[in-house]
Amino acid sequence: MFKNWFRSGKKQADFTVLVVSDDATVRSLIHDSLTAEGCTVHAAATVPEAVMLLDGMELPDVLIGDFRSPEVDGKAFLDKARTRFGKSTLPPVVFLMDTKEDETAAHSLGVNDLLVKPFEVSALLTCISKLAESRRLSQAKT
Repeated sequence: MFKNWFRSGKKQADFTVLVVSDDATVRSLIHDSLTAEGCTVHAAATVPEAVMLLDGMELPDVLIGDFRSPEVDGKAFLDKARTRFGKSTLPPVVFLMDTKEDETAAHSLGVNDLLVKPFEVSALLTCISKLAESRRLSQAKT
């Protein structure tokens, strides 16, 4: 599915994703699915853990996070990420939704896409592929 992502020469292994989810099964599913496609995936169970990862890495190509979690909601995570990287440089964001009712609230935060849990791997791959292509095209313009 990802073979045509990087016609500009960027290898898939150079495509990085940061996943923040308190659900170990979801983190594992995303990690395993995207790693199998050649992506580098960093995973965190908590927002503080994700912020520590962000402090030690280059800006990932995509952020994936829970919209609602027991510890910190998606808005708080986005606020921390925007503080860390700046609003204009923040990569595309995908929220994992527990219910369709949260969709309006999530869109108001400026996220790029949503996946309602439980989601199919094919939906995840389509979402990431679409965001990767969009990011590649926007970077090619600069």
